Amino acid sequence: MDAEEAAELCREAVMYMTGTGGYERRPDEAVNIFSRVADEGFPQGIFGLAEVLMVGYGVEQDQKKAKDLYEKSASVGHVESCFRLGMIYTGDYGFPADPEASYRNFMVAAEAGMIEAYAYVAEYSFNGYGTERDMSAAFKWFLRSAETNDAVSMFKAGYMYEEGVGTEKNPDKASELFRRSAEAGLPEAQMKMADLSFSGKVPGGEDEAFKWYRMAADAGVAAAKVSLGTMYYEGRGVPKNMEKAYEMYSQASEDGDPDASFLKGRMEISGAGTECDPDKGVRSMSKAAEQGSEEAKQLLDQLRRAQNTQFVRIDGDGD
Repeated sequence: MDAEEAAELCREAVMYMTGTGGYERRPDEAVNIFSRVADEGFPQGIFGLAEVLMVGYGVEQDQKKAKDLYEKSASVGHVESCFRLGMIYTGDYGFPADPEASYRNFMVAAEAGMIEAYAYVAEYSFNGYGTERDMSAAFKWFLRSAETNDAVSMFKAGYMYEEGVGTEKNPDKASELFRRSAEAGLPEAQMKMADLSFSGKVPGGEDEAFKWYRMAADAGVAAAKVSLGTMYYEGRGVPKNMEKAYEMYSQASEDGDPDASFLKGRMEISGAGTECDPDKGVRSMSKAAEQGSEEAKQLLDQLRRAQNTQFVRIDGDGD
């Protein structure tokens, strides 16, 4: 068996596994083919056999044997095996975590051009996990990953450009990466673009800010719902609409945002955008206080002191 035949057999095994290319789904036959190729010492066959053993597909699951096979094929430079070992050594696959081994294998895969490994190497370098902390290296790999349209990497490379971490500050490149990340659907980036637009640091102003806050809110970001509520409340970037403001604050309050609970309570007490209901407003304020709002705690304390003063005055009048 030569390398070309081994590669062809492994492709056939994959089709037996997936039932594609006109092949009937036959996991047992896939295992047989991978085993034959592995027995001949070809790394792609060793890797394929490791894959099915890891998940127990067409064969009894044996993760320890799978790990040994990944190690064997990685030792001769099989890139996918190196990546799998990087994942295994994170500690998330039933094996003890080994940060140094994880980083080492991810780095081999990244340097070989496996784009899935870029962000891992970047994160490890940024946090000093499994290797010395190296912001320049982190930036390099986040940027490479960003170039493959990874939304999180675009956001993190943007942050590094913005703050001048691991590279020189470049607000224009930062905002471009934030925009691309936001367009790719990352809620954190959508919030960032909203804040930049609202503050006038990028074009678009309040209208653009409203658009990005809406996207982040639709993705479930409570802070974005609070910002939308405030824009409706103040009529900034959108026509003033107190009912919509109350709706947004209510949604964010349910999500656990203390500012939203405070603002919702304030509207209930004043009757803005909803029925005036001071008791309901105080309940919302109490909820905000429990969620950590200092403003709500102070207001509730003022209300209690006012009530105590009133009781004292009434008692005094009775005498």
